[in-house]
Formats: sequence, C-alpha cells, structure tokens
Amino acid sequence: MKRLAIAIGFMLVVCLLSLNPLQAQLDVPQKSPKANISFRVGLTDVSINYCSPAARGRGIWGKLVPYDKVWRAGANEATTVEFSTDIIIGNMILPKGKYGFFLIPSKEGSWTAIFNKVWDQWGAYSYDETKDVLRITVEANNLTEVIEHLHYRITEKDIENGIIIMEWERKQVVIPFATDAINQSMDNIEKALKTAKNDDKWWLHMEAAELQLDHYCNLGVALEHANTSIKLKPTVRGYWGKARALAWKQDYAAAIATTEKAKTLSATSNEEKEYYASVKEQLEASLKEWKKL
Repeated sequence: MKRLAIAIGFMLVVCLLSLNPLQAQLDVPQKSPKANISFRVGLTDVSINYCSPAARGRGIWGKLVPYDKVWRAGANEATTVEFSTDIIIGNMILPKGKYGFFLIPSKEGSWTAIFNKVWDQWGAYSYDETKDVLRITVEANNLTEVIEHLHYRITEKDIENGIIIMEWERKQVVIPFATDAINQSMDNIEKALKTAKNDDKWWLHMEAAELQLDHYCNLGVALEHANTSIKLKPTVRGYWGKARALAWKQDYAAAIATTEKAKTLSATSNEEKEYYASVKEQLEASLKEWKKL
C-alpha cells in the first residue's frame, strides 16, 4: 500500500510538471494583448511596446490603478519606449535608447512620467527609482467618452516636435518631446556634399536652402545655399528658392526680379517646365502679393 501511494504521488508530480511546457505553448486570446506603435518624428524613430488592458466596467483610477504609486503604464511586462536619437522632454535631454516607461497617476492635476533604464522587467514589481533616467510632470486630461482598451498614440506637431499620448477609460496623458531634426538634416547634407559628384551638388545645396526656408530657420544659411546652387546650375528651383529667401528678408524688389528669372528659365527644358508647373500656383500668388508691398 505504501509503495502504491508513493507511485501515485510520483505520477501526479510528473503530470503537474508536464503541464508547464504545454501552458507556455498554449495560444489563446489574452485579456491584455500585446500592442506596439512606431512613428517617425523628423529623423527620430519612436517605438512603444505595451500590453493593452480593457476597462470591462471596472473602476480604474484610484482602484485598479492606485493613485500616487508607480504604475507599469499598461499590463503584464513594463511598457517600453525607444528613441533612435537623443530627444528633449521638458528641457531635459533623454539620450537615445530603450526605456521602461512608468506613470504615477494623481487624483487631481498632472501626473508623473518616468523613463527608467531597466526596460526588461515584469510590471513595476522590480522598479528601482535609482535607475530613473528622467522624471517629469505631464499633463493629464479628463475624457468625455470611455476608452475601453488602453492605447498609445504618437503624433507629429512639426518636423522637430512630437507628442506621446496614452488614453484609457476617461483619462488622457500627454507627453510632448522635441527632436533636433533640422541640425541633423543639415549635418547629413554636409556629409553628402563631401562625397557627391559635381552634377549632384546643386540640388543638395537647394535641399539645404529649402530646409531652412520651409521651417523658418536661418535666412542667411538659406540664401547662401540658394546662391551656391544657382552658381553650380541655374534652375527654376534655385531662383525660386532664392526669391523666397529675399522676400523673407523683405527685399521684395529683388524677390520679384529673381522670380521673373525663374519664370523665364522654365521654358528652357522639360525638366524646368515640370518643376515650374509644380510651384506655379504658389509662385504666382507670391509674386502678386510682393508687388503690393
């Protein structure tokens, strides 16, 4: 009898142990499925990986998710955020890399966002404040409609500024960040100019001029690159870029004269005709406006 009991006990242990690999392999819908989102702001790739819990009619804030305590900002594993370049959040530099992302919810007012160097952890159970790379107070808004599943969004305000948004139940958390896309782009153009063939240099200079003009950056740099481009190869694009820079300088007479050169040049080749057609509406409208000034 004793031997039989030992044998049965041994068999039960074997059966229980054999369940673990099976459970690990079992593919069934999860209550908090994995999700990820990626978006490029300027030249910065931003990726967020998280598990998305559902509200399911439960009390969330101050109940399922306590106030004033570090929260994993999702479910299961800690939420992670990765940046491909250095960024700025709240006037503080966050070096490029992958971070564990946590939030500290508050009953009233703003919340605290945390970027922690330990990204590979379960929830916030092993969270270590000494590993924080950046902590910042962020905007938390009330929503009128219930968001059933927690989700993240990344949006671009302009070439150098983006926003990370977390929404769940009736709360929205907003985290603005800034990149250095203009300087990074100018560095890339300068590197390209060092190895470019002479036939390619004119349009690289125009890329630099238009980058400055399109984003209202440095007039002197824009005008310098436009002039260099025209010297290398006179084009409608070059003269139109120079005209825009001159108008920005409020030298409208010179801007008008330069625009007329662009219009004349548009008849010289099919390539020039095609580019002129793409900017004609804007060019004519600007010309009409400048003549009033």
